[in-house]
Amino acid sequence: NAEYGGWWLAERQVKDGGLNGRPEKLPDVCYSWWVLSCLVLLNKLDWIDKKKLIQWILACQDGETGGFADRPGDCSDVYHTCFGLTGLSLLGHSGLAEVDPRYCMTVRSLEKLKYIEPYQKEPGKKI
Repeated sequence: NAEYGGWWLAERQVKDGGLNGRPEKLPDVCYSWWVLSCLVLLNKLDWIDKKKLIQWILACQDGETGGFADRPGDCSDVYHTCFGLTGLSLLGHSGLAEVDPRYCMTVRSLEKLKYIEPYQKEPGKKI
């Protein structure tokens, strides 16, 4: 059920704006991909506070390396950097390539592969 699933996913947003994977757990940047991609596919992205989540993800960025950590103040790594950037893209953050919510790849990359049709929210309309 998309309504119930969307509700459960939206409930993953904690007070400071981040997303967790289970109730009572700390937020983690990786859920900026896992939860957001599902919300996009369910057409429920407007059920969370996107502005607050963007601020939280950006707070996880390492000022020296530019990468993203799981939480503010932790060390950045490739895993969390990938999911932080793809999460920001799904949120429409400026300067980032559009990401397909099914594959964690840019739409441009998928178009070059030619055998995978980019995800479309509505027929004839890209994300």
